[in-house]
Amino acid sequence: MAHVLIAGCGDLGSGLATELIKQGHQVSGIRRTKLDFPHGVQGITGNLVEMSDDVLPDVDVVFLIMTPNGRNEHAYRAAYFDTAQVIIRRYQTMAKPPRVFFVSSTSVYGQSQGEWIDESTPAQPQSATANILLETESSLAAVFQSVAVRCSGIYGAGRFRLLEKVESEEGWGPNSWTNRIHRDDVVSALVTLTGHALEERSLPKQVIVTDQTPVSMWEVKLWLATCLGVKVAVSNIHDFTPNSGKRIQGQYLLSQGWKPRYPSYVSGYQALLREYKS
Repeated sequence: MAHVLIAGCGDLGSGLATELIKQGHQVSGIRRTKLDFPHGVQGITGNLVEMSDDVLPDVDVVFLIMTPNGRNEHAYRAAYFDTAQVIIRRYQTMAKPPRVFFVSSTSVYGQSQGEWIDESTPAQPQSATANILLETESSLAAVFQSVAVRCSGIYGAGRFRLLEKVESEEGWGPNSWTNRIHRDDVVSALVTLTGHALEERSLPKQVIVTDQTPVSMWEVKLWLATCLGVKVAVSNIHDFTPNSGKRIQGQYLLSQGWKPRYPSYVSGYQALLREYKS
């Protein structure tokens, strides 16, 4: 049995905690607000940046799964880089430092001409927020055996933003490539990586988590519009071929036998559509 710290015990973190507890592990979880944690989790409520070292337990594995309060540089630095510095300060001097997993984003790949991306592709961030993610990855890797878990666009239960946008019949804008991963598949990927870490396997510095099915945004919206019975908000149907974005595939997890439960948006959005309509 291992002791795992999940710094950021929100939706993803709670799903991961539940699965690890089922496996018999001891789990401590941190969330900024609220006192409700999954059954069996040793909960810590408060701002991680303001916590003293003695609040954080000795652990074997750390997951940093933070959510910024906004989509700007200041919010990203506070949520990601600043919290990573607390993890570094607390755990770098342990006789056996924990394995650290930082849940990052494929936005660190700034390529946007339809390129194919995998773990061997150099990160080329093109925004201030993506630069902060890469800076956070690098700061952790300089101290720990850490893995940057780069997730494509996460969707799943309760995440209705795209559905609401399609139903509003707001214009779709230019077409582009998009890459997605269901929340439950992110959880299963993190559980798989936990097992590998506890077996003391050698792990890559970055792992991509995506459903392996890049698709054009218009195709996704067209399917959703059909399911919702709303107007196709496209002004020029001749622009269907994407002229921006990237196509992402992750090789490492597949090579280890991991398979997404939802290998495309069609399978993943079925339950979400039922939830939304109800």
